[in-house]
Amino acid sequence: MEKPDISPQPETKTRAPGPEPREPVVPSPEWQAFPTQFARLFFGAITLLVLYYSYAIIKPYLIDIFLAFVLFITVKPLYQGLTRIFFGRKILASGVTCLILALFILVPLLTMVSIVANQALEFSGTIKEGLKSDQLWQWIDAKSNLIASYLKSLNLPLPPEQIKLEDVIKTVLIRASEFIYSNAIGLLRGFAMFFMDMLLVLMVAFFMFLQGDDFIEEVKKLSPLDAAHNEAILQEMEATIKATMWSTVVVAIVQGALGGLGFFAVGLPQPAFWGTVMIPASVIPVVGAAIIWVPGVIYLFIQGQTMKAIGLLIYFVVIVGSVDNFLRPVLTKGSRSTPAIFILFAILGGISYFGIAGFILGPLILSFLLSLLQIYQKTFLAAAPAAAATGPSKTERPTAVSGDGP
Repeated sequence: MEKPDISPQPETKTRAPGPEPREPVVPSPEWQAFPTQFARLFFGAITLLVLYYSYAIIKPYLIDIFLAFVLFITVKPLYQGLTRIFFGRKILASGVTCLILALFILVPLLTMVSIVANQALEFSGTIKEGLKSDQLWQWIDAKSNLIASYLKSLNLPLPPEQIKLEDVIKTVLIRASEFIYSNAIGLLRGFAMFFMDMLLVLMVAFFMFLQGDDFIEEVKKLSPLDAAHNEAILQEMEATIKATMWSTVVVAIVQGALGGLGFFAVGLPQPAFWGTVMIPASVIPVVGAAIIWVPGVIYLFIQGQTMKAIGLLIYFVVIVGSVDNFLRPVLTKGSRSTPAIFILFAILGGISYFGIAGFILGPLILSFLLSLLQIYQKTFLAAAPAAAATGPSKTERPTAVSGDGP
């Protein structure tokens, strides 16, 4: 008979029951407000910090992005038409649109820059060669004698003999030759940088055609303004961009092209060079391209080519001048006209701040400012008198029940 095992058994420690497992917290499908003031300040500080560094990252490319946005607004109807032609293939339509823009911008500009640079170098070389020849000095002596006789008739306190007109004219020609030569070389170098910038602009425009409308919708959602104000601002901005592009750029290019043809017709030297110079000059209010073609008319008169001078004068006054009077109202139909003095300061300030891109950005930003002021006038200033006329709303107070009444 076996004895039961009475040896001590090892004690088993019983563990205390642990906490019950918690269910995972499911985030609310709706965003909740910040619980504390510190949370709001913390979020605002992080947002400002990220915005600052984001601005620092894209700051070198802001002008390129803005120019791409201008192209997007201006030629969006072309992109939409190509999208319908290609049966809704947006990528193909965007690529073809950018290709058309490249052909219309880069190819003519490349041709014009090469012609202008060659003619500028040729003009500079002609002056240098002329300074070494006797023919130019004979011309300078003849003109200096003519100017000296005119100065004598004015009875100036300084005798013309002390002015040394020959030295003055020689110095002016040498400085002009050096200036034109150095700027012609700089023009070729600058065009290479401009070419790279335009490629970047077209690349940004390519993606704007694809996603620009969606991006605008997201910006409208972030705007604290109501839908009516957002639509008004966007419509004013789009109208301003189109009016500025078509009226300023197109008119200037047409006047510059016609001016170059006029110089070519009368046989003036370097017509492509002076026609190109007329493009930015045409934007200057009051004087415009006259600062270029008036010296050309005077030059023809001095050379004794009176009929050509009169013909060139009539051509610029009647034909070239009418381009601004007839073409600009057609292109800016339905948009607000900016005062001429504002355009002058916008161009000068834009070029000094943005460089050559300020030729477009200056008037565009100023026109956009006037649009915002107009919206402010219609929305806020016009609403204040209406609210004052209606007066404060009257609310009926509850009548106290008297204890003495029935």
